[in-house]
Amino acid sequence: MSGKRAVAVLVFLAGAAGAGFVAADLAPGRLIVRVAVFGGDDGALLKPLQDAFYAEPAGGLAAWLRKYALRVKDEPRRAERMNKANPKYVFRNYLAQLAIDALEKGDTSVMDRLLKVLERPYDEQPAHHDLAARRPEWARNRAGCSALSCSS
Repeated sequence: MSGKRAVAVLVFLAGAAGAGFVAADLAPGRLIVRVAVFGGDDGALLKPLQDAFYAEPAGGLAAWLRKYALRVKDEPRRAERMNKANPKYVFRNYLAQLAIDALEKGDTSVMDRLLKVLERPYDEQPAHHDLAARRPEWARNRAGCSALSCSS
């Protein structure tokens, strides 16, 4: 399976569950490491990734993960290279909205924190793991977060 085809299949399988691809556990490099060292059943393999999904992932995702891990197992620096090209922290719409809401109340701490974290978007920053999580449910239909209008 070519690299482009492999990614297309992943996007299809995980996208059906509304996966947050910037979620910490589904970031490409981190995903490779997780799958490469895992030998359990499909349910146990997917369990640590559940926080990246909004619904049950499509059948076939665990098989894809195993096949991909086999494909890249002889490339020990692949995960490191992928993590350098795929930021863990992304300034997402709902994060911007949280900062706007706080700023409207005179609180600059949310924006200050976001700016500080985004200075090093590729680095692990355990104290700020929540900023790499999938979009929270409250933001699903809130204007400015994921439901953008033409006038946004």
